[in-house]
Amino acid sequence: GLDANVSVKPTGLGLKLGYDLCKRNVETVIAAAEPTNRFVRIDMEDSSTTDDTLRLYRELRDEGHERVGPVLQASLKRTVADAEALAGGSVRVCKGIYIEPETIQFRDDARVRESFVRSLEILLDGGSYAAIATHDEWLVDEAERRIRERGLPADRYEFQMLLGVRPELGDRVVADGHRLRIYVPFGRQWYEYSLRRLQENPKIAGYVAGDLGRSLFRRR
Repeated sequence: GLDANVSVKPTGLGLKLGYDLCKRNVETVIAAAEPTNRFVRIDMEDSSTTDDTLRLYRELRDEGHERVGPVLQASLKRTVADAEALAGGSVRVCKGIYIEPETIQFRDDARVRESFVRSLEILLDGGSYAAIATHDEWLVDEAERRIRERGLPADRYEFQMLLGVRPELGDRVVADGHRLRIYVPFGRQWYEYSLRRLQENPKIAGYVAGDLGRSLFRRR
């Protein structure tokens, strides 16, 4: 009964055990989601899964599943080209948290931000529904500016953040008139999943700890 979408990690649905197994499992999720018009986001993981993940999305789309969409990571040097190829669909763009070889990944934050903004521009201009996933205030400002410049209605994009990370920034996004989706770990193994996310990106733990501290201080 929740007005919520679903985000799944391909490796959590068997990608490393076999592509066909993963696809069948994703199709099972889609079959459960489609009757209530739920959207299924196919999350992006480390670079060893990138090609298979995008292949999975394209095959599902070509088979008539319209309420599915991929994720692009701006830290990868290939992402601008991938954005051009995916323009028109519902695409989530984020910085990316995985450490990859320098030959395929930007290590400088300025380059990552540049890739993020350029990919977002391509998606917006290509008719995509853009899911802008970031806790970076500079990127939020840049995204808002490009949305204003294009005069986009609120149903053409959304911002996305993780539960408990930079809630004050999320409040500002909503106050500015934008839609904001909060990602919430769900299921019997929510705790294990949350630990995995913190291990993948320790910076998130700092955000959560800081927000918790400010919340406790305000209660006093």
